[in-house]
Parts: sequence; C-alpha cells; structure tokens
Amino acid sequence: MKKVLFGLAMVLLSIQTFSQNNSSVSSNSNVSISVSSDDDDYTYFAKFDTEKTAAAKSLIIKSLGNPTTESGKSSIWEGKGYEISIKEGKVEMELDKEAVTKSFQLKIEDLGKQISETVGSKKSPRTPKTPRTSRK
Repeated sequence: MKKVLFGLAMVLLSIQTFSQNNSSVSSNSNVSISVSSDDDDYTYFAKFDTEKTAAAKSLIIKSLGNPTTESGKSSIWEGKGYEISIKEGKVEMELDKEAVTKSFQLKIEDLGKQISETVGSKKSPRTPKTPRTSRK
C-alpha cells in the first residue's frame, strides 16, 4: 500500500512540476508576403509592421536611388517597365519583364528577398519558377 501511495504521490508531483514549466513565445508581428512571376510580369506585395517601413525604404533607396515621387508617407519609384511603392507597412512592386533587362529583373527580385528578410519574414518566399513552354 505504501508503494502505491508513493507512486501516486510521485505522479502527482511530476504533473504539478511539469505543468508549471510551460513556456510560450508570443509575437504581435504580422507579416504577409506575396510573390508572383510568369513569363511577362513579376509582382511582389508585402504587408508588415509599420515600424519596419524605414528599413524597407532604405533598402529600396540603396538599390534604386531616391523616389521619383514622394508625398506624405508614400514614396514611388517609377521607370520604364516597373513601379515600386512604399507606404506605412506596405511595399508593392510591379515589373514588366519584357520592358526591362534580365539583370534589372534579377535586381528587383533580389530586392524583394532583402525586403522580406528585413521586415521579419523568417523565410523569404521563393519566386515562382517561370513555366516553360513546350516546343513541338
């Protein structure tokens, strides 16, 4: 009988001990990133915490220079075949692949990856592979 009571006491003690050691990590950070690519276009959209906006904007400035248009909390970079805009907590990039060089296309795709890492995405989404057309 003593062994049963001792065993029961140990089980209850173990449950009590382990139930007090729960740890949780919570984050109020919300990051949403969408990347789309086909033969003609590349689009990137990121929504993130507003305090990361300045860091994302500095990456764009480092890569493309100063914005072509700036008003209030919005900045836009425009050129032949592309448009990039940033607002508080949002970045949008659109690229017409037929209107830009391959090296510029790769530069913009790399910029998207850098922004994703900067705004807190644990893993940057991969650019979808462009579907190959079959030749007959």
